[in-house]
Amino acid sequence: MRYPVVLLDVGGTLIGPRGSFGEVYAQVFSEFGVRCDSERFNTAVYATWDEMNRSIPTGTDRYAHFDDGEHGYWRRFAQRAVELATGELIGDRLAAAGLKRLQQRFGSVDAWHVFEDTLPALETLRRRGVRLAVVSNWDSRLPDVLKTLSLDGWFDTVVVSHFEGVEKPNAAIFHRALERMGAVSADVLHVGDSPELDGAGAAAAGVDWIWVDRHNSANDKAIPDLSRLPAIVEHGL
Repeated sequence: MRYPVVLLDVGGTLIGPRGSFGEVYAQVFSEFGVRCDSERFNTAVYATWDEMNRSIPTGTDRYAHFDDGEHGYWRRFAQRAVELATGELIGDRLAAAGLKRLQQRFGSVDAWHVFEDTLPALETLRRRGVRLAVVSNWDSRLPDVLKTLSLDGWFDTVVVSHFEGVEKPNAAIFHRALERMGAVSADVLHVGDSPELDGAGAAAAGVDWIWVDRHNSANDKAIPDLSRLPAIVEHGL
């Protein structure tokens, strides 16, 4: 076995949103009288993500930069997404109410889709004795999301950026995963969907990685899904 330990990203690697983020935002904020089509909201959500990323030092816990921590970050995110989608700035009270509904929606099983190749790959790897862990940039809700989707039982440990105080591509989050797995970097493969986060972080920690690019099946530098992962883990890159 070339890689007896495999680390996996979550969003874009194991699961994806069911529908678009913009659809959820549009539906939730329509309950509060904010009318905007889902496509404009979807564009606004991604623009807000990019904008807020630029304001936060790379590799640090994004929530630590806000007075109210995780809640403050997502309230500001919701406000900015509405502003970009509609051209109107909503107040803190409406943003907080909308955020509560958003978190309820994104915490439900209906919000996420487990990719059809995820479970077969995890089953094959575990059957062959491979040890699995999650390394993900996510907030405190990730363990509950994994449990809701019946994915929590596959992993020996779940390393969540918010709990660690660092995010990929900071090598520290990978080192902590290796320590908890009792593994050395030469025996580990990381699997993720972002060269900038997963690739750079794994490389900084001395860990091999494979890129899962579900949006471009013709990408010869990546695998289109996890169906080939067991063979790669067995024989190497």
